[in-house]
Amino acid sequence: MVETLRILWMNWRDIRHPLAGGAEVYTHEVAKRLAARGHEVVLVTSRPRGLPPEETIDGYRVIRRGGRLTVYAQARRVYHELRRKGWRPDVVIDEINTVPFMTPLYVEEPIVALIHQLCRDCWSQVIGPLLQPLAWHLFEKQLHRPYIRAARDGKLHAVITVSEETKRDLIELGYPQEKIAIAYNGLPEDLHQHCPMLEKKDLVVYIGRIASYKRLHELLEAWKLVELNHPTAWLIIAGRADPRYLKKLLEKAASLGLQRASFYTSISEEEKLRLLAQAKIMVYTSTREGWGRGVYEAAACHTPTIAYNVPGLREAVRHGETGMLVAPGDITSLANAIISMLRDEAKLHTLGENAYRHSLIYNWHITTDTIESIIKIILR
Repeated sequence: MVETLRILWMNWRDIRHPLAGGAEVYTHEVAKRLAARGHEVVLVTSRPRGLPPEETIDGYRVIRRGGRLTVYAQARRVYHELRRKGWRPDVVIDEINTVPFMTPLYVEEPIVALIHQLCRDCWSQVIGPLLQPLAWHLFEKQLHRPYIRAARDGKLHAVITVSEETKRDLIELGYPQEKIAIAYNGLPEDLHQHCPMLEKKDLVVYIGRIASYKRLHELLEAWKLVELNHPTAWLIIAGRADPRYLKKLLEKAASLGLQRASFYTSISEEEKLRLLAQAKIMVYTSTREGWGRGVYEAAACHTPTIAYNVPGLREAVRHGETGMLVAPGDITSLANAIISMLRDEAKLHTLGENAYRHSLIYNWHITTDTIESIIKIILR
């Protein structure tokens, strides 16, 4: 069995990318731990303006080539360049964020596909509900066909995903069930200790990517009702933002006449933890999530979540135990859930404590153990 691994990892963004999200956190946290265990990890990714073509981050090597659309072709070139120079990976991790790297068409070594979620329903927010079926059936599903064939033929050795929901989606899509393994997202080992013990305020937060598929415009509509019925509550939306969608949200907030809603597009880790600690409620209105990292980060600060009952979030939030689920798009139900929870201190406390205990079972060392063992098993 191979003890020291050479891992070539392909992802469209890295942790220093301006638009890095949960997938990039996952990549970074696992890659740096694999490197700390003595494995050689090379991440091939895109190069946004201002970042060097190569650097080492926490022990793993990052090679940046191409942009949002050209990184896929560039990754193929890097793969062949490395082999010509004498560096051959033991395994290639193809991280699929809607568009895959098509590694089954050219990679000779064992391949592991890492799939956080399928875009599927998200297309309705990106290109509109009328075109969503076309994007799903004629684009996204077709991109997975070479991978499904490779999984059945044995060239794709494993498919790693992050939730039971996505596993079911992949099986429905045609991936062999026996090839799919779950490596849950983790939380930093010291997150629970670093979350400050602060007095809870009448504060509701969303912290995550500010993008159209998060459906934050619906949260703003619900917040109008909250403002009318709970005059001390304040909403903060924070995270890296798609500028065009942020502009729409600001216009939406103005048109609704919101008085107690703020937006932050650049917050430090310390500021994020402070907000999570002070907030009584986290709200997630996404179309779908791979895992719902923000839900668990809030839980680590004793903050329960109200979320849409959609794939990923209904697994992260245990209705009535660690938070509440509401029907997606039901603005009135969302507003009522927020108002009722803000008014019920005893319920808030119970949900927050349950959420905290549930979050303790997730950490990045376990995630890394799972991925490392999967790779070693397929290399036996």
